[in-house]
Amino acid sequence: MKKIHVIMAFLLGFSLVSFGQSNKGKGPEKTVSLGLKGGINLPRMLYYQNESLIELDQALAITPMGGLFVDIPLGGIIVFAPEAVYVQRGTDMTYEHRSGSTVHYTMSASYADVRLPFELKLPISSYFQPYLVVGAEVGMRLFGQIHMDRTAPIDLDVTIDVGDANLAVVHAGALAGLGVCSKINLGAQEILLKLSVTAHQGLLDSYASGEKDGSIGAQNVNAYQITGWRLPQGLEACLCIGIPLKAHEDDACASFGKDRFRRHGSGRHLFGF
Repeated sequence: MKKIHVIMAFLLGFSLVSFGQSNKGKGPEKTVSLGLKGGINLPRMLYYQNESLIELDQALAITPMGGLFVDIPLGGIIVFAPEAVYVQRGTDMTYEHRSGSTVHYTMSASYADVRLPFELKLPISSYFQPYLVVGAEVGMRLFGQIHMDRTAPIDLDVTIDVGDANLAVVHAGALAGLGVCSKINLGAQEILLKLSVTAHQGLLDSYASGEKDGSIGAQNVNAYQITGWRLPQGLEACLCIGIPLKAHEDDACASFGKDRFRRHGSGRHLFGF
């Protein structure tokens, strides 16, 4: 738990430093935007080293996701867009057990993610900018449930909470995808809209270490063989809405020496208060 907290604190600090550095520039190409994102995720699990599990068909599962994002232009056509999101990962499968019974197994777990994507924009126009996105993500498991039901000869219908006995706490992975962004003027306010589709690949084994080494009794061992690797995947479709954070230039410091003070007479006296 301490490791994930240190990682998330580091990533958040890095994002804030980048935010401060980018705000030092001037012009629209340096405008930082802050906003909300939301959409759907299609989760599944990818299995390695266990051929019988690789061959199992997984049903289409649709889960919600959402969070906050910051667009930080780095100059030119590159944008750093860190985000903090809530997302669900898991699987939904039905298969035939060697005993002849039909088993339906679902796992759905919620995560808090910190993501560090970089966007490469194609500057066609401010109203239509396609972009490529690649990046990394790290997350912490929050809560979830596993459900398994099985038909005769031995009927079974069990629901358990996700915990250290069946799912790793830390998730780390990579993401890549395509998107399009647009800036729309609504009166005096400019709005940033982004649509994106991204594929997500976990890079850490999602089996809990305790269930693999036997130190914790695996609560759902009947649903699979704990061998090899089990990596989460996802396909996300998102809508992002942001507001550019423009600095107010007409402050006391900016106008000092321009209109507030005027020289009169011989030039030795200043009036203006």
